[in-house]
Amino acid sequence: MPHDISQIGIFMSVTVPDVTRRGRPGEPVFFNLIRSEWVKVRTVGVTAWCLLALTALAAGVAALVALKEQRQGPQSLQVLVSMSHLGLSVGQLAVVVLAATSIGSEYNSGMVRTSLVAVPRRARWLLAKAFVVGALALVTGMVLSAISFAVVYAAAPAVPGTFVDPQVVRAVLGVGLYLGVLAVLSLAVTTIVRATAGGIVVMFVLIFVVPLLVSGSPLSGMERFLPVGMVPPNAGLAITQVAPMLGGLAPWAGFAVLCAWTVAAMAAALYRLVRRDA
Repeated sequence: MPHDISQIGIFMSVTVPDVTRRGRPGEPVFFNLIRSEWVKVRTVGVTAWCLLALTALAAGVAALVALKEQRQGPQSLQVLVSMSHLGLSVGQLAVVVLAATSIGSEYNSGMVRTSLVAVPRRARWLLAKAFVVGALALVTGMVLSAISFAVVYAAAPAVPGTFVDPQVVRAVLGVGLYLGVLAVLSLAVTTIVRATAGGIVVMFVLIFVVPLLVSGSPLSGMERFLPVGMVPPNAGLAITQVAPMLGGLAPWAGFAVLCAWTVAAMAAALYRLVRRDA
C-alpha cells in the first residue's frame, strides 16, 4: 500500500501539471483529473479486493438461488429479479469500502495535500474522484446484476412473461444505478468525516441500522424516504424492483430521492473540503 501511494504521489505532483491545456495556469483539465483518479483507483489494492468480494457474493448467491429454483414451481419475473439481487444487496458494503478508501486513504496518508497542490480548485478534484468511483460501481453493478439474473432466470423451470419487458430491464440495470450513486454518497460522507473508518461506519449505520430502527416505530412511514438499505421499501432500492414497492415510492421517484440525498451530501463535502485545511 505505501508503495502504491508513493507512486501515485509522484504521478500527481509530476505528471498532471504537464498535461494542462486550459483553466488556471498549472492546473489540469477535468479529463486529465479523471485519468489520474482512475490510476489511483487501479493502483490501490483494496479496489481489486472489493470488486472480487462483490463479484463472489453476486455469483455465489445467484448460484445458490438457481439451485433452489430448479426445485421450485413456476415463479414470476418479479420474484426472480428480487431473488437475483440478494447477493448484490449484501455486497453493497464492498462498494462502500471501495468508495470510502478512495478518499479516506488520501487523508490517512497525508497525500491529500499533494493532490490539492496539483489541483488548486478543490471542487474539481473531488468531482473527478466521484465520477471515477461512481462510474466504476455503476458499470460493475450493471454487469453483475445482468449475470446474476441470467443465472437465476435460466435455472427457473417455467417463467411467465418475458425478460425483455422494459420494467424487468430497468430493475436489473437499476442495481448498477443504485450502486453508482451509493458509491458517490459514500465518498461524500467519508470526505465530510475525513477518515476511511469513519465513512464506513456512518454508511454501515445508514444501510443496516437506521432502517431497522425506523421500521416498526412511529416513524415507519419515513422509511420509504431513506436513501439506502438492505431490503425495500427504502427509496434507493425502488429502482431495482420490477413493480412499485408496497408502501414505498415508485421506481424513478425513489431514485430521485436517493440522488437528492447524494447531492446534499456532496454539497456538504465540497463545502468542508473548500473551507477547511487539508
